[in-house]
Order: sequence, then C-alpha cells, then structure tokens
Amino acid sequence: MKAQKAAVFGLLAGFLACCYPGTAPVMICAADLPEAEAAVDVTAADAEGGFTASVSLERMPETGLCAMEFALRYDAAALTVTDVTLLYDTGAQKAEKLAGITGNDVFTYENTDGFLKIRWGTAAKADYWLKEERVFFTVSGTVSEDVPAGTRIPIELVPAAGDTAGAVIAAGWLDDNDMLQPCQVTAKSGAVWKPINEAGVTMYGDIDLDGELTVADAVLLHRALNEELALSAAAYANADCESDGVLTMCDVTLMLRKIQNPAGDTASETH
Repeated sequence: MKAQKAAVFGLLAGFLACCYPGTAPVMICAADLPEAEAAVDVTAADAEGGFTASVSLERMPETGLCAMEFALRYDAAALTVTDVTLLYDTGAQKAEKLAGITGNDVFTYENTDGFLKIRWGTAAKADYWLKEERVFFTVSGTVSEDVPAGTRIPIELVPAAGDTAGAVIAAGWLDDNDMLQPCQVTAKSGAVWKPINEAGVTMYGDIDLDGELTVADAVLLHRALNEELALSAAAYANADCESDGVLTMCDVTLMLRKIQNPAGDTASETH
C-alpha cells in the first residue's frame, strides 16, 4: 500500500520533470491530453480586511484525477494567508486509512513568501478521485492596512515549479498498469479587491467623474479590469454597479445597458 502511495506522488514528480527540457523520458503532445480547468474567484475583503477566496475545479476529465499539484502566487506584502480549508472531501483520506495506505496526507499545502503550494493525491481506488466540478478549497486571510482602498490584488494560479521555463500544472491519474496518464490543466487566476467607503459617490457608472455616463466610462472599466490603469476611490465606487465591492464584467454589462436605455431600471442613478 505504501508503494501505491509512492507511485501516486511519483506521478507528480514525473510530470514535473517534464518542466525541464531534455529530462522527460517521453514527449507528450498537449493536444492529445484530456483537459481540466482550475480557477480562483474574484472576491472582496470585508470592512476589517478579512477575505476568503475560493479555488474551484471548473472542468474535469471523465476519468477523474488521482493527483494534482499547483500553486497560488500573491503579493505577501498586500495579503496575509491565515488558513486553507479543503471543501471537496472525496473520502480518500478515510479510505486510505481503512485500507492501511500510509504516507502523506491526501491534501497538503505549504505557504512561503507569497507562494502557496497545493498538493492533492491519493492511492485509493477511482471512487475516491477528484471528479466533480465544484469548489475545491478556500484560502482565507487579511488585506494589509497599507493597501489603498480600491486596490485589486491578484492571486495567480501557477505551476508548483513557478516561473521555471516550460513549467506546467501537474495533474493526472494512474491506469490499471500504474502508468502515468497526465492531464492538461487550464488555469484562471483571481483577485482580492480592497473595497472603499462609497459615501459621497453621486452617479452610477461615472468612472471619469465628468457627471455623465458614456461609452468612455465602460472603456475605462475594461482597462481597469485588465489592470491597465488604477481607479481612484470615487471612480471605483461609481464603477461598482452591482454594489458588491467587486469589479467584474457584470458591472460593464450593467453600464452598457444603462447607456443604451437611460430610462431603464437596470440601476439607480445614484448609490
């Protein structure tokens, strides 16, 4: 049983070896691999600076995954991570214990200087693999008091090997012959917004603060979402059309609807 557990984590080690040119025994064409997708959501801190960001499995191969390893990269000067909570419990840990499988825990993490490594791996049978498209785990922490209100702090989902040339997210399963079957993973990064006090904001969607709602305001919000510019506190509050503390494409959509139909009820004129 211990050998089976070692084989699972050998899958990860072997896959990560593919990150380094010339070390992989077999070259695998990405186009031939089954696909998975993992994503970090965009969330807003509360009034005290606390936040909880969810990491979800948004697409999974039919076989499921018996092992997966990646990392979350963030600005440690802006965010402090205090807890990581596994929400998707497949029962693998209990199954391993009952089967006498020893070794690492199924879910482990290591947080060092803004680099949070995540590893999930089991030697239990396929009934206990990752298969569902759902929230995987959450990351909780606090936003620094030194971060200006209205700041978007990225949380990147990256390979555990970081910026190593050719690095990929390790994921896959062992077939009936204990052979490595890798999976290609698409990563979607997220962010934590530090919200602001919206008191004094006068017009929905008026990002350039000229007293009018125009297409130019929607363009500015697009640029802010792409991190091409930073918004002032007042512009941020006006841009938050859903009044949820987070800027997303939904806010852009609401702005455009209001521009097309000024007399409509998509949002009020003032906050």
